[in-house]
Amino acid sequence: MATTDAFQTAADQTLTLMGRAPMIRAVNFHNTPRERAAEIDDQLGRLSRSFGPVTEDDLDTYLATGRWRRSKPGIIISVYEGYRNGYDVMRPLLERHGLVGWFFVITGFVNTKPADQLAFAQEHDIGMESREYSDGRYAMSWDELRSLSRRHVVASHARRHVALDTLDAAGRESEVIGSQQDLRQELSQPARTFVSYGGPAYGNDPLTDALIDRAGYQFVFSNLKIQRLRAHART
Repeated sequence: MATTDAFQTAADQTLTLMGRAPMIRAVNFHNTPRERAAEIDDQLGRLSRSFGPVTEDDLDTYLATGRWRRSKPGIIISVYEGYRNGYDVMRPLLERHGLVGWFFVITGFVNTKPADQLAFAQEHDIGMESREYSDGRYAMSWDELRSLSRRHVVASHARRHVALDTLDAAGRESEVIGSQQDLRQELSQPARTFVSYGGPAYGNDPLTDALIDRAGYQFVFSNLKIQRLRAHART
């Protein structure tokens, strides 16, 4: 999580730039344990004073036309991995401040039995900041993700949190297309947004790009940019 000074600097810079062109900022969160709820609440409160929520439709319009429809610049709150405390802690704080969370979910983490989730996390570089759940379930459930999807964005962070360029063709297909299949099956709609481990952009690897196209993702998030690949395919 960033410092509150960094948030204020970003807000000031964005408001200045908004005088010349519309702009959207992104802030990343990962594990959001309850013991840090007050700190997160303060950060989101500061953000909400200068920035407004962004939905996928907002982002679609902005990237397609350059027009921003809201009075405040937009803020994308990205919440990575699919930790259970993203639902228990982060969700109510986002809603208190009128913000939309973008939850990038590792579907293999969600599909792992609670008894094995800690081992899965340790094996796949999923940082475990706390051990706050006595029942051993550290990932969100599909019921929780279905609830989230009614107000927030649920997106794909692949299946196993592994760098795609280390995998063979079948492994990459499982990560890119398999995660989309998981989300479509459980949420009854495809994910529009994808980000892989390490955040490479679309356009750097033809094999991965082809899989992203086959999966039908509209947006790809990477470390330095957000790319709109195509118009939204209504289902």
